[in-house]
Amino acid sequence: MATHSGNWPTGTPCWVECAYEEEHRGLHHAKDFYGRLFGWHVLDGSSEYGDYSICLKDEQPAAAITTTSTENQPTIWTTYLAADDVDAVAARVQGAGGQVLAGPQDVGASGRGALCTDPTGAVFSLWQGREHSGFGITNEPGTVAWHTLLTRDLAAAKKFYADVFGYTYINETEYGVVAEIDGNPVCGIHLAEELPDDVNASWMTHFGVVDRDSSAQLAQELEGFIMMTFDGPMGPEAIIQAKHGEIFGLVQLPE
Repeated sequence: MATHSGNWPTGTPCWVECAYEEEHRGLHHAKDFYGRLFGWHVLDGSSEYGDYSICLKDEQPAAAITTTSTENQPTIWTTYLAADDVDAVAARVQGAGGQVLAGPQDVGASGRGALCTDPTGAVFSLWQGREHSGFGITNEPGTVAWHTLLTRDLAAAKKFYADVFGYTYINETEYGVVAEIDGNPVCGIHLAEELPDDVNASWMTHFGVVDRDSSAQLAQELEGFIMMTFDGPMGPEAIIQAKHGEIFGLVQLPE
């Protein structure tokens, strides 16, 4: 079991959450969908923080679902990047051509965060953990296994994340790279020229599964939509759109 305790190194994807509109405040469908798809045990959250519900896998924090905080906020999986000092990293985001949309601000005793965009338009959050450090389990079936930034401007994205987080790059091609921190792969950056004009650059969350085909079929039975299946560098993958619009990946983990 790939468990983790304590804060993650700065720049490492350390958490994901998906927010739903007010009409889905009970989050019943999301809890049922992901609970059945990934075997999550969802802890009901406090209304003080938008019904923020922690999703546990093997009793370790794996992700969160919550309600939207602003009008017309899209239903998407948001990637959090760890920061040892949110205020300092947020300043670097602005200095490197990104924007800070909200914060930095404290979230109770859990930690301190900020919502940002990179210069190519992809939204992400920063997180400085206190009581909540982020993922307690990864790279296991039913947990987050990888993160990919989909962007129309690969060069600009590479420069931004190198300037802000110190990313270095391996496996470079004209279509993408793997980003590393201190020699450890943390995410991919992919040139997504096929994105429609009305779709922003974005971070995609990939969840590990035992079998790509059976998990994709289950997602479809739970009112999700299989957008595509393919064999990628990580193994068999699928792209799924859930009932309320959020898109995520499935990747079959090695035995």
